[in-house]
Amino acid sequence: MLSLLLIMSAAAPVQFEDLALLDKNIQMHANAEPVDKRLKLAKCSDAPIIMPAVDGVVVVRCPAIGWRLRVPVRAPNAMDEGAAIVIRKGDVIECITTGPGFAVSAQMIALDDARIGQSLRVKSLTSPTPMTATAKARGLAIF
Repeated sequence: MLSLLLIMSAAAPVQFEDLALLDKNIQMHANAEPVDKRLKLAKCSDAPIIMPAVDGVVVVRCPAIGWRLRVPVRAPNAMDEGAAIVIRKGDVIECITTGPGFAVSAQMIALDDARIGQSLRVKSLTSPTPMTATAKARGLAIF
């Protein structure tokens, strides 16, 4: 009986995630690169979870099966609206980190130029160790 079940389960067709639909859903959250169509992701029993873009990537995951995919965000080109540099190297900017029920901000020095949504290196006024933040507005970045 066990061998019959194994044969029946082996004969069942494997279903894969619809990558075109996944691309469409990702685009609703961020302007990301298309998912590599060569991927064969097992069909997620629930809708895949799409996290907001952080550090230039959108994370898509299926907790039910355990797969996780990192999709790069498209870099704006010079013709895109909002492609202006909002943080310049050497600027003193406000950096904010938030969590459930709190927000902390500090003034830091930008070590790179950045457009909205781009990652940049920043350092504290008192520490030489750089950190990575994401530009959100003119003179404002988040961790």
